[in-house]
Formats: sequence, structure tokens, C-alpha cells
Amino acid sequence: MFIFSNVSIILASIGIILAATSFISGLQLVKSKLYPIDVRIHRVNGYITIALFCILALIAIPRSAVDSAALQWPLIGLSVFLLKEWIVRKKRRLYKYVSWLGGILLITWLCIFFVNIPV
Repeated sequence: MFIFSNVSIILASIGIILAATSFISGLQLVKSKLYPIDVRIHRVNGYITIALFCILALIAIPRSAVDSAALQWPLIGLSVFLLKEWIVRKKRRLYKYVSWLGGILLITWLCIFFVNIPV
């Protein structure tokens, strides 16, 4: 079981880095639409983030009987991410809150990191 803790902590660390770079590139996209490389970075970070949330949730399924937070945090993060995607795709009135959801995703990754620290 220790190997799964190491894998999940590495994936959570990668997720924190991706969330921080995605948050910064997303804020730059809001300020100016002239950075096509930021659009690519933001999109690739999003695809990798979805994959990391799914992998962490799959890794946490065997541990969910002992530690339910290990499964809940990736699912919460995935739902916040999907809410953010829905707002951006539909261009609703809530578009101004997408940066807040990006900050919540960063906090979610910190919580995933904290939950997966081997004790």
C-alpha cells in the first residue's frame, strides 16, 4: 500500500504545479487575448488535470473504506473543474467567477496533496 501513497503524492504534486501554471495562464488570457501560446498551455493543463483527477480517484478507491477523503477530494476537484468548463463553454453570466473557481482548484490540489501524504 505504501507504493500507492508515493504515486498519489507525486501525482498530487504534479497537479499543484499544473494548477498554478494554469491559474496564471488563465488570468493572462482574461487580461489579453493576444497570447495563443497561453491558450495551448491552458488547454493542455486542463486535459492533464482531468486525467490526474481520474487517476487519483481510481487509486483512492481501494483506500476509500479507510480514508474517504482520499476519494472525495479528487471527485470534488473534478466536479469544480467540470463546473468551470460548463461556465466557459456556455458563456453564462457567471463567467466572471471562473477565476475564483481556478483558485478553488488550486486549494483543492493542496488538500489532495495533504490527504495523500504518507503518515
